[in-house]
This record gives sequence, structure tokens and C-alpha cells, in this order.
Amino acid sequence: MKEFPKHLRRALIPNGNRRAAWHDYRQRCIYMITLNAAKGIPALAILKGIPGNREWPPVAEKTEVGDIIAANLSALKSTYPFIKILRRVIMPDHVHFAIFIERSTNIHLGDIINHLKRNCTHQYATLIASRHSDHASSPISMFEDCYHDRILTKKNQLQKMLDYISDNPRRRLLRMMNPGFHSRNRIILTDGRELDIYGNMDLLSDPDVEPVRISRKYTPEELRRHKICWKRTIENCGVLVSPFISRDEKKVFYWAADNGGRIIYIIDGGIGERFTPKGLLHKLCDEGRLLIVGSTAPSFSKTALSRAHCEDMNRIALYISSGNFRIES
Repeated sequence: MKEFPKHLRRALIPNGNRRAAWHDYRQRCIYMITLNAAKGIPALAILKGIPGNREWPPVAEKTEVGDIIAANLSALKSTYPFIKILRRVIMPDHVHFAIFIERSTNIHLGDIINHLKRNCTHQYATLIASRHSDHASSPISMFEDCYHDRILTKKNQLQKMLDYISDNPRRRLLRMMNPGFHSRNRIILTDGRELDIYGNMDLLSDPDVEPVRISRKYTPEELRRHKICWKRTIENCGVLVSPFISRDEKKVFYWAADNGGRIIYIIDGGIGERFTPKGLLHKLCDEGRLLIVGSTAPSFSKTALSRAHCEDMNRIALYISSGNFRIES
């Protein structure tokens, strides 16, 4: 395999404030938007509930500051009748919402987001001024500069995106209860197999999980399209999943790791109770950018990697990318 084309080899540390150069933000599209609250802004919501408890499920109850955001999200359609808010969640320090631009216009997505942020900030400043007569006349922004967008680019991705938004309170509470990205658990594939996992389990619920496999049968143009897809997945803060078996697939792994990408790595063998990743894998776990999946049960013996086992590990990657699994409760 040739190296990544020059225009794909540039530094690509994901930055939520950077827009995708390959995408027209005025076209018909669905996005997941994240707005982070600025420092000093009171909590937008309060997390309550217990993960896994049906009687007291995790929720994010909005504060009066969060109510300002909710009201302005609802009011967006009156200004921009061609949009629809498909799902939203207001967390203590950030906001997620899925927005559907129903038709192409001459209005950039950024203009819509800036309108939302300005209105929220104005109402927040009015609220503060009503309580503090010495409040400065110039409003303090409620949000950090810019915004983070995730572009819906694949079939069957929408429901995963919506579920990801709705599941935010549960995932945040779980992280609060179990800090760190070195968690152990197990997934059960739809074919009944149980596989041990180690690392950041949140990667499994990401709405954009793309399998990586390089075949000798690919034409140069097919290979180029796949590379662009993997690049865009990382640029869009998605997740690559693969056993990364071949030399060329390993290049994709290291490229993603070097450029801030997030990875689900299917390993040859199992994950025992004393399993601990080393070197780069440990660093990626520390950063929350890695989940390791054991392809078999733990074993003390090392066997040669057969073609059948390689094919099976690639099937596991497909199961995971298509959501055909569940996390053991």
C-alpha cells in the first residue's frame, strides 16, 4: 500500500472548533452539535438518578440557566423555518442537540449557531442584571468560542446519534461513579459470543464507528475512497474499529493514534483478569481514546494467526460497527 496521499497526511488532531473542509455547511444535512458552557457560567443542569435503575433512571434536570437554552432551541424554527431539532440534552457544562437542515440555503450552519448563542447570552445577561444592579452592561458569553459539529454521513447512523444524545446523563453518571478509562467489561455479539473488553466503553456507543480493512482486491480508487472515509471519521471525531492485522492496516492505526483519533482495537487472543496494556496502548487508554476487545477467551498458549481467525476478527469489527452487540449488564 502506498502512503496516505499528501492531502491526507497533514496533522489532524481533532478540534471541535474546526469545520470540515470537504463539507458544504449550507446543504441539506443532519448534524450533532455540542456547545460548551463558558467558565464561570452556573451549571446548566443537575444530574440525578442511578444508572441501570428503572425507578430512578439517570436524567439531567435543567436549571434556570438551562431553561434559557431550552427555550431558545425551541424558538430557532421561528427564525429558521427550514430546520428541525431532532433531539437535545442539556448537561451541567455542555449542550448536545441534533439539528436537521431540511433544505439547502444560503445560510451557513455557523450563522444559526451564532444566532442561538447570542440570544441565550442576551437573556442570561438580562437575568443576571435583574439580580445584580452593578452588573456590567456588556453581556458575558454563556458559551466557549465556536462550536463542535458531527456530520451525519452514513446510512443507519441517525438512530445511533439520537441514542448517543439521550444517553449522555447515564454515561456521565457512570464516569463519575467509575472514573478512569481502564474499565473492564464484556460484550455479547448477536451470534451469542461473549468477548472481554478493556478501556473506554463509551466508544462502543459512538454514532460514527467505521471498520478498517484493507484488501488486496481493492483497486487504487477503492483504496483511496476508504482512506478518505477513515480520515473523515477521525476528523469527525468518530471511531475506527479493526484488528489492524496487515502492515498497511497498522499504518492506519498509528496514523489515527498520532492524529488524536479514537480506536476500538480487536486483539488476537483474550483479556485476562491481570491484562494491562503497555506502551502506546496504555497511553491511549489513559486519554480515553482506546477500547481493546479480546477476540477469544484468555489462553496461556500462543498459536499462529490463521486466515480463519483473521477473518473472524474482521467479522467482530463489522458486528461492532453495525451495533450488533450488547454490553453485559
